[in-house]
Amino acid sequence: MKATPLVTVGMPLYNADFHLREALDSILAQDYANFELVISDNASSDATGSICQAYAARDERVTYHRSERNLGAVWNFNRVFELGQGEYFMWAAHDDLRAPQYLSSCVAAMEAHPEAVLCCTEIGFIDEDGKPVEPWTDLSGIRPVGATVRARVSAIARARYWWDYYGLIRARVLAQTRRAQPVWGFDVVVLMELCLRGPVLLVPEKLFCYRVSTEKTQQHMAVTLGTSAGLGPIPVNWSSMTLELARSVWLAPLGLPRRLALIVQLMAQFCAFNGPVGSSIKKDVIPNVSAAWADRRIGRLAALLVIAGMVFALQNRVGRGGYRLMRRLRRALPVRA
Repeated sequence: MKATPLVTVGMPLYNADFHLREALDSILAQDYANFELVISDNASSDATGSICQAYAARDERVTYHRSERNLGAVWNFNRVFELGQGEYFMWAAHDDLRAPQYLSSCVAAMEAHPEAVLCCTEIGFIDEDGKPVEPWTDLSGIRPVGATVRARVSAIARARYWWDYYGLIRARVLAQTRRAQPVWGFDVVVLMELCLRGPVLLVPEKLFCYRVSTEKTQQHMAVTLGTSAGLGPIPVNWSSMTLELARSVWLAPLGLPRRLALIVQLMAQFCAFNGPVGSSIKKDVIPNVSAAWADRRIGRLAALLVIAGMVFALQNRVGRGGYRLMRRLRRALPVRA
């Protein structure tokens, strides 16, 4: 009888033949052997299926599953997790690469820290040809590796990029979350729910390579999340993402006072003082308010009005200047013993 693998690598795919072989080779070249690679093909119409079938035929660690119709990326991300057997789980994209020691390093760290829910590594960036690139800004982002829940929520709220969703996750903890939801930014929501349940580890080596592409625009990625055959179109909607993040905190296994405090912290840092996020929320919050009013969704309406009030009151020069001044004054105050 085939032994149950300790690690499941889940690869959700749709029309992903470009770079796919490189990604598959980087997973199968791991120096850690006890894993399975579960592929779920969302009814691809290109060469994705034939490529995956060839890999599955020559490597018993690979299993290939194909849907008869495209049900969208959200469904597919959940599907690969449901098909997995491992104690640890990791999502893998069709175009990113991992160093051979990625799994062994992360597994060792997780085994040494049973309280941890997620392990990630430092990140490198590559272009379409696989060559290292120097990003035009700090794409590595703020990593949610704080020792406390409050620190981890703060890191997610202040970040502009959230790559650690692709780290190695303790599967039993992921099973406690809502997993991928039909909302823009579902990966950030999953990351938030994990961080609310335990600490995150960071291996200080660049073992994960994210491929930077001009095609990875917000609109392009949003189109793939849901389809007419599945969940329906899922547009870029930062206000809805904010509500889902707040809902994640509300559903966390924490006491009521802590949950309320964390929601206030999240709203302030994410909506008001995270410049790019706040600017994006300003573009869609009013249409969302109108839709909630038309549907008489009073709870959603109230929450959106709070978000709108914070964004429009503080997403301006006066608000941001006041916030920076308070931070400088706080740092200048003497620390009490």
